[in-house]
Parts: sequence; structure tokens; C-alpha cells
Amino acid sequence: MSGAPAATAFDANRVGGGRDPFLARYGKFLLVGLTGVVVNLIVFTVTLDAISPRPTYDLYANLWKFASTSSSNPVDNLVASAVAFAVATLWNFALNNLWTFRSTVGHRYRLSHRVGLYYGVSLGSLAVNEVILFVASLYIAPLIGQAIGIVAGSVVGFVGNRRYTFAEATAPP
Repeated sequence: MSGAPAATAFDANRVGGGRDPFLARYGKFLLVGLTGVVVNLIVFTVTLDAISPRPTYDLYANLWKFASTSSSNPVDNLVASAVAFAVATLWNFALNNLWTFRSTVGHRYRLSHRVGLYYGVSLGSLAVNEVILFVASLYIAPLIGQAIGIVAGSVVGFVGNRRYTFAEATAPP
């Protein structure tokens, strides 16, 4: 019997040639996503205040009121969400590319192609987010609806990006 360690169930899911197990990668993805949530919510708030006829929120004066006030126009919520999505997606791509899905063997696609794939997968996440936000903002504060939509859309994002966007290069046969 050789001195090589036995293969585990997670070997096929290792990053960069075998150092980071699947759960570590997923943890990194969630941490990057958490920073993206912060970016998303900040951009959402700033954009919503900028496009509303009169500012909907006064974040600095009363944070609790900000988090619990409902917007009068759901279309403004959707526009602000789309802008927040675009900015946060670019943020998340950069961090995931540099840290979460870093590969020692290289990726299947070049950087520009990965950016396109990342946005494509993220559009699926956005669709989930927008539907939840629209329905939720009819009943609860739009900021809370946005947060719920982000969580639901993140599942779509992880699966798609792991499988397509950051697929590792395969060695020729």
C-alpha cells in the first residue's frame, strides 16, 4: 500500500489543486457575498434617495425609521435594486475571482469571458431578487424585502458560478 492519503468525498471539490475543501470555498463565497450585501444595500439606499421625488429615507437622522419605512413607489425600488445589483455584482466578481475561486491550474475561460458569465449567472439571481422585492415591498419595508431577495438569489449565484464561471481548466487528455 502506498503512502498517499486516501481520497475523500470532498477531493473532487477542492480549489486550486487540492488545498481548500468545498466547505472552505463555500464559506469564502458567503463572506464575499456578505460584503456584497453591504455594498448592495448602501447603493440601493443612495440610489433610492437620488431618484425619489423627495427623499424616502433619512438614514442619518433615524436608522430604525429608515429600516421600517415603506416606499410609496415600488418602481423606484426596482430601479434602485438594479443599480445596486450592477455595482455589487462587479464587487463580488472581483473578490470571488481573486480569493474564493483562485486556481493554481487556471480557469477554463479568460477573465473577460468570466466577467460575462458571472453577470449572466447573476441575472438569474437578480430575477429571483426582483420578484421577491416587488412582492415583499407591497407588504413590508423595501430594505427588508431587498435583504430577503438577496439571500434567495445567492443560492442561484453560488451553484451557477461554481459550475460555469469559475470552472477550472482541464488538462489535455
